[in-house]
Amino acid sequence: MNKLLSKKEGFTLIELMIVVAIIGILAAIAIPAFVNYVKRSKTSEAGANLKSLFQGAAAYYEAENWGLGMVAPGSAAAASTHCVTPAAQLDNAPTDQKRVINWSAETEAAVWSALNFAPADPLYYRYEVQADTPGCGNAASDANVYSFLAQGDLDNDGALSTFTLQAGTNGENSLYRAPGINSADPLE
Repeated sequence: MNKLLSKKEGFTLIELMIVVAIIGILAAIAIPAFVNYVKRSKTSEAGANLKSLFQGAAAYYEAENWGLGMVAPGSAAAASTHCVTPAAQLDNAPTDQKRVINWSAETEAAVWSALNFAPADPLYYRYEVQADTPGCGNAASDANVYSFLAQGDLDNDGALSTFTLQAGTNGENSLYRAPGINSADPLE
């Protein structure tokens, strides 16, 4: 009985080293996968906001308006439809940190307001609107009317990821979007 009580049990140093090695291997596999998962989750912002930009542009295109000063109120010309906004780009540079945008202080605030684009949430991406033919009275079946871009630098290494949504007009002169969002280096 004394012999049983004096016998000590425990892990040997080799067993502990094997466990530490296994945990290290699992961490080496899991950490890069987790980092990519976080980056992919951040890219969802770009797609949602590009779709929102398109919806605002489509509403502006169909609405009766003065074309952001392109047709002056009180002039001989009346309000017009099928208007395309001028090009615009957010003033911020993309970084790995979210930024709250002061929409009224933006250089092209009138364009963002016309497109009804002012997300309240902080943004990772810098958004840009490229307009091929700004002005009113756009023609039907124009393949390229707008390009909406989102540029981000999710790991702050200077390499940008770019998401692009194209929009054109159909035969009925309604704005339509391309079927997908093109991306270049989405995870950098």
